[in-house]
Amino acid sequence: MEKKVKVYVGQASDLSKRITQHIVGKDWWESVVILTTKDDSMTHTDIDYLESVLIEKAMKIGSLDCDNKNKGNKQKVDKFRKISLEQYLDEALFLMQLIGITVFSNDKVNKTTKSLLNTVDITTKLALGKRAKSDAISYLKTKGVELSKDVTYAMRQENLDAYWANPQTKLLDTEWWIILNNNVDKELILLLVPKGTLKLRGDDEDGLFVRKDKTELMDIRLDMNTLIDKKSEIDFSLYVQKRIPY
Repeated sequence: MEKKVKVYVGQASDLSKRITQHIVGKDWWESVVILTTKDDSMTHTDIDYLESVLIEKAMKIGSLDCDNKNKGNKQKVDKFRKISLEQYLDEALFLMQLIGITVFSNDKVNKTTKSLLNTVDITTKLALGKRAKSDAISYLKTKGVELSKDVTYAMRQENLDAYWANPQTKLLDTEWWIILNNNVDKELILLLVPKGTLKLRGDDEDGLFVRKDKTELMDIRLDMNTLIDKKSEIDFSLYVQKRIPY
């Protein structure tokens, strides 16, 4: 399996409680995909049907180790509802493939998706996060911004209310470019930290923190509103060069 992923199908109004029930005590997953609707239009029968179809698809291509002992609660839906649910699922599977979730797709579908991905406009790619760093650099280039090879890229982390990055400490000795992707407000924030401006935290002086397990990497979490690092309290808003919408 390429990714250890937990897929949840359910009502938007019930997400918090149900997701907690599904993931507590299960440490195998690395990411969660949520399939829902904006108006809670799914019935319990719809949810059971979609869940069983997803399990069946993944098991058919041998990509799933299912922790649902019932292999999904297969429900009968009328032919008109089935058409609607299958259309919903087709769109969901396509979007999942765009963000790298391929456990429900065979090789033939994957090849098709790679072709389709090339037709998706760059702003959609930035919003989805697929190949985001290279796409962000390419997009900035179209706006007349040329960057050096070493660039730090971070996407907005909504669960942390911050941009989280682990750049190499050696970047402090260079002209350090940083790209922040606010994929909610559809904006790229470009920062330039001049060489030697910032330093690492020492025993008796303030500075940027490093990771405890990898001291060659910095541990930076910029508040998405103020751009102040939540750990060192250093203000990165001072280094903003441009804000470019996409």
